[in-house]
Amino acid sequence: MVAKTTRSCMKTVCMCGSFRHYDEMLSFRDALLASGASCEWPTPDLRRDPTTMTQEEATAAILLHLERMDRADLILIYNKDGYVGNSVLMEIGYAFARRKPLYAVASIQDPFLMSLVTSVLSPEEFIGFVRA
Repeated sequence: MVAKTTRSCMKTVCMCGSFRHYDEMLSFRDALLASGASCEWPTPDLRRDPTTMTQEEATAAILLHLERMDRADLILIYNKDGYVGNSVLMEIGYAFARRKPLYAVASIQDPFLMSLVTSVLSPEEFIGFVRA
């Protein structure tokens, strides 16, 4: 008889959000990690001002982030106050096309975008959901 192994139910999260909320996303990432969740992004050591990047560096950074999204079980849109910028808009479309469950911390005003979001959860609710 083969012994069954228990697999962790903990989900891997990739956060997407505006750099204007980067410090808050890092704090939320720390809370996710403290709860035992895995978080693909943000990472404190990889922040770089996009205006200082060459086109090749910017493309490489975008592709790296899309790979992180591919590795994640779920995507959290960190859209404080409902703000969704151009990059996050692209990430929402990519996540939807890759059939990744999308969660947001606030409603998105655009009804078409909002229809792609699985659920809106507060940061506390999201941590509880990920741990379940």
